[in-house]
Amino acid sequence: MPEKTKPSLELILVLTAFAAGSMDVIAFSKLGGILVSAMTGNLAFLGYYISRFSFDSAIGSAIALVGYVLGGVIGTLLSRKLGQHPALRLLLTVQALLIAAAVTIWFAAPHRNGNPGTDAVIVLGAVAMGIQSIVGKRVNLSNIPTVVFTSTLTNIVIALTEMLVSGKFAVPKDTKRQVASFLMYFFGALGTGYAVFFGLPFFGFIPLAAVVLALLSELLHRG
Repeated sequence: MPEKTKPSLELILVLTAFAAGSMDVIAFSKLGGILVSAMTGNLAFLGYYISRFSFDSAIGSAIALVGYVLGGVIGTLLSRKLGQHPALRLLLTVQALLIAAAVTIWFAAPHRNGNPGTDAVIVLGAVAMGIQSIVGKRVNLSNIPTVVFTSTLTNIVIALTEMLVSGKFAVPKDTKRQVASFLMYFFGALGTGYAVFFGLPFFGFIPLAAVVLALLSELLHRG
């Protein structure tokens, strides 16, 4: 990989991680207590909602799960014959369009738990995050994910423990990227959480802005 392409790839990594944190907070707080990027947590919620007979929320979680899988399929099919950078440009463009469509529906239709407008926003957001999972694969910086962070935290703990035990206090570059990705997910969740809590009307544009910036970084630094 040429050195000049690395800044765009690392920006894509952190910006899409930020978008995932933002999307999960929006989905959890505004779309019936579901998640659209963290499918392990969403699957747990699905089981919880079914056990409590909360079927509107269970349907939302199921829609998110199906949407995420569909997004992964779409992302794979769209990018399978493309090189890294054309694939990233296409995938990020489609992801941005999907989030923009979700924001449009959010402002245009009623949104309450179990409402068709809410379900449409859920499926668009989940498909966008499924596509983002393929973006993470195509970035290919040591397979650091931008939508699942439990394994990222595990890798960080392993790397830092090995560093301390060995007495070599140079943090590996991959670990720095993992920490950056992990923290950006948190900051995306934190910033959007404040926007939702204070009732700021623009909160839906936060993940869209992050993905658009990731796309611009790729366009400006393409090889």
